[in-house]
Amino acid sequence: MYYYLTSAIKRRAILELKDSFARHPIYQKVVPFIQNKFAFDERPQIGIVVKGSSANKVSLSSDNFIGNVTSYVMLAYVGAPTYPIEWVREDLNTIRANGGKMPTDPGIYYIEILTVPTNPQECGSFVIDPLLTVTEEPLLRFQSGIEREAQLENPPTKGTLRLWVNGRLMLVEGSDFVCNYHTGAITFLTRFSRDEVVTADYRYPIPSQGPFEFKWNTAEFKAIPGVVLAFGKRAQVGDKVAVRVSGDREDTALAYGGKFEVSLDLNVLSQDTTSTEEVADLVVMYLWGEKKPVLEFEGIEILEISIGGEAEETYDETADIFYYTANLTLQFRADWEIHVPLPLTVSKVTAVTPEGSNRIVPMTGSLFFATFPAIVGRNNDYERIT
Repeated sequence: MYYYLTSAIKRRAILELKDSFARHPIYQKVVPFIQNKFAFDERPQIGIVVKGSSANKVSLSSDNFIGNVTSYVMLAYVGAPTYPIEWVREDLNTIRANGGKMPTDPGIYYIEILTVPTNPQECGSFVIDPLLTVTEEPLLRFQSGIEREAQLENPPTKGTLRLWVNGRLMLVEGSDFVCNYHTGAITFLTRFSRDEVVTADYRYPIPSQGPFEFKWNTAEFKAIPGVVLAFGKRAQVGDKVAVRVSGDREDTALAYGGKFEVSLDLNVLSQDTTSTEEVADLVVMYLWGEKKPVLEFEGIEILEISIGGEAEETYDETADIFYYTANLTLQFRADWEIHVPLPLTVSKVTAVTPEGSNRIVPMTGSLFFATFPAIVGRNNDYERIT
């Protein structure tokens, strides 16, 4: 977590400095040489280098507990745990544009990795197999109680069908009804009373979607509208995960978090003493005056910017050319969060009779999916924490 956070702060500081210096008519030439460490093919005449970093954890409570995360979406295992996707979140901008409603139908969206990238520029690919969820579909209102036939709107997936009488009593497949899973036809085996209403809950598949492309450490917004898929670097060919989309926001995880105070050491270097001093002053002014409110709105607070001493070092002894350097220390405070998903979800319960007993008790027949923790940063465009 420490290196993820400090690396993200470094990248963000570098990007913000590049953005500011790109608008300077003279010192825009420094933009290609604002880098982390001295990762230059050839030493430039002017540059800004992040030399090092350190951080201290700030606990907000004894157990770091923040609250429950409510969301439309949740990431889940399919069989054995795999990690092609680091986390999923709501795309709040898309949801707002859809009138505040999730634009994707509720269901389970199975994701399978087809190809994987081997470098940051290369693309991998994946496909999505949706299994949509239907709840409270009106099936039949009995006129006489002896009706025997009904028809579902979609052929259901076997093992997902639930029929309810008046929204309370669940019918037992094989005793109260049978289903043709190829056509969605229902045949009732028992009598009912007049005006009783039967509704259906089930899941049904639709054609595969894709392939879609992804890259290392990037987010994909278009494959499942309203859902952000964050890919890391751990995808392998054949990996499968599932994204559950629900019709309403519900508790999906417990949020634990706090703050880290991160210090970055910057080195401004130039072959001209005046340029060194001016660039160092510009770094302070850009971050403290221009970028501070923008970063703090996103939860990255700039606590302090201090300028250290000046120094010089040899660039070319033969030509008697020197580097003039100025040292700066930046102190940030940023949030960290860990989302621990809530327990397993039971998808099917089978009624059995234990040996030596006349009672019928529900026993767990299968677990549909298991969830796993995801480490995320603060972004108030996604879930709400309550």
